[in-house]
Amino acid sequence: MPEETSRGSCRSPAPRSARPAARRRLGRAALGLLGALAASAPAVAVRAQPTPAAPAQPTSAAPVRPTSAAPVRPTPAVRADADLLRRQAQELLASGRPEAACPKLEESDRLVPSAGTKLELARCHESTGRLASAWALYTDVAAAEAAGGDAKRGAEARARSAAVAERLPALTISVSGEVKELPGFEVTIDGDPARRLGEPQPVAPGRRLVTATAPGRRTFTREVEVSRPGERVAVEIAALAPAEGASEGAPEPAPAASGSVRRRWPAPDRSRPDPIHRNLMWVTGGLTLAGVALGTTFGVLAITTWDKVEDASAGCDNPARYRGCPQRVHDLSSRAMSYSTVSDFSFIAAGAALAGTAVLWLTLPEAAPRASARVEIAPGVFGGSVLGVF
Repeated sequence: MPEETSRGSCRSPAPRSARPAARRRLGRAALGLLGALAASAPAVAVRAQPTPAAPAQPTSAAPVRPTSAAPVRPTPAVRADADLLRRQAQELLASGRPEAACPKLEESDRLVPSAGTKLELARCHESTGRLASAWALYTDVAAAEAAGGDAKRGAEARARSAAVAERLPALTISVSGEVKELPGFEVTIDGDPARRLGEPQPVAPGRRLVTATAPGRRTFTREVEVSRPGERVAVEIAALAPAEGASEGAPEPAPAASGSVRRRWPAPDRSRPDPIHRNLMWVTGGLTLAGVALGTTFGVLAITTWDKVEDASAGCDNPARYRGCPQRVHDLSSRAMSYSTVSDFSFIAAGAALAGTAVLWLTLPEAAPRASARVEIAPGVFGGSVLGVF
């Protein structure tokens, strides 16, 4: 019987005195596990809830957009696509198809931004008439190359930017110091950020929409029209009214006293709007005076020569027809006739030039100051003279 009992059990039962100690150790372990779960439950709940105050105190655990992070380098496949687009655009430009080349250059610069691609895109926009876009790209390239880049490329970008700016109207946005200090203040032209506040910014001709926004303020909007190269339009933003009472989401125009629009022309354009017209007037006036002087000179020579002919023909057989006269009389008469012909044609040319001068002066554009003109006919010993002051 004792032998059968030892076979049916693998281990012998623990002594009765050891069982209470084992139960106490198991109870303490269970209580410790329950306490750990209870302590970790609030922390899990807190982490699961949204934390609106997180932006005010950023942590380095998981930043959304770290400012110090290096830019993402394009992969070899992306670079290959950008190079292919750029080569295709260059072939299209060489074949005289800039309209098809510009989109490819834009996509190439989007994939792999570079100053060289931007410069080619600016040239492409300039060739297709998109002067405002070309000016913006030239300005970006010049600014990028000024910081230790390609000096030759930067010089070309600056020169082309200045040349394109002369072919465009300009918009100047002046902002008061009070408005500039508003948090989140922003000014846009047709939705694009304004590049130069307080300085002329070349824009495309047409209607342009100037918008100024700031949190908690009414939206300032002004629509201005610029049409001709050299035109200067100024928009002044003096104040932005508070947004109390304004419907949310709908832009409200600022009061009339908060801004104004001024249109002006540069001084050279205002004083000489049509230099070719004025120059032609000075040329015809000079021809008039030259014709009068030439006609008068040859007229005097003709009269004095005819006097000599009369004196020399006294011994001729027929002085009235110069028959039977010596050869000297015939030479003098021929010379006198030549002088008379030159004098007549000079006065005819002077009269035609005077008429042209009068027409040009009467048709001078209204924007230019009219030149004072005076024509006087003065009698003289041999006929007369015409005096003009222009």
